[in-house]
Amino acid sequence: MDETRPLFISHGIALLLGASWLALVYLTPPPPPSISLLRPEEAAAVDVQFEDEKPPKPAPAPEPAPATANKEPTPADIKKAKKEEQGAADAFGGGSSAAMVGDVTNALRGVTVAKAGEGGGTGGGKAVIAYGQGGTSVRTPGRGLDPSVAAAGAGIGRVNAAGSVTRATIAVAAPSVVKSADGGPSGRDMSKLGTFVRARQAQLQYCYTDVGLAANPNLGGSVSVNVTLEPSGAVQDVRVSNHTWSGAGAAETEACILQRVRGWSFPPSAKGGSESYGFSFVFNR
Repeated sequence: MDETRPLFISHGIALLLGASWLALVYLTPPPPPSISLLRPEEAAAVDVQFEDEKPPKPAPAPEPAPATANKEPTPADIKKAKKEEQGAADAFGGGSSAAMVGDVTNALRGVTVAKAGEGGGTGGGKAVIAYGQGGTSVRTPGRGLDPSVAAAGAGIGRVNAAGSVTRATIAVAAPSVVKSADGGPSGRDMSKLGTFVRARQAQLQYCYTDVGLAANPNLGGSVSVNVTLEPSGAVQDVRVSNHTWSGAGAAETEACILQRVRGWSFPPSAKGGSESYGFSFVFNR
């Protein structure tokens, strides 16, 4: 008890001092501020006035463009136009200049440029690039006029296993009616039917070159196909009715052709019922 009495006394004094400080703070009026930003005579009300926003002024109307009279071309304008036209023709190999723009001999070493109508005999073991009308055709830019290189370019197309160059061609004959819906004329326009098949000649070309000639480089002949069509144009049946080739690659090529034809959607018929047509394809190498 002798030791705890001083603790109780000190705690009581601390609580009494705290209560006295709180009473002094809350009950005593606050003192006036010691720092004054404005002197009493400067303090006054401030009135702020805002002006109404003025509407924007309309943009002035654009002035009409001055009318220009048709000007007749002068001789200088005509000469300039002809020069530009000649330059464009020379750039694409159709002009009268002796070389293409930029001189192809500077871009390709060991190459001679041949003009339309020029003969061979350039010599020097150079390859010849013929352009314009001087080459074999517009599709054979690498075919030269030099006899020493023209022989190597004979037959543009597929390279077979023997190392020679061949060209594979396909001829599509006009279609024929095998069986119509009512025994009368066909319910389809035969010219449109032929155009439809010729538009898909690339698929037949694939079967011949990539399937047939790959198995037999000497394969060639004709194939006749009968196609039975539904009124909507869907293929109901397709079969080979006749062929003139045989040997390796023939059966594979025919199977490829039948597969391609089964996937075609022919023009619809004006009649009801199925109709059969015959198509003949000639493959040459």
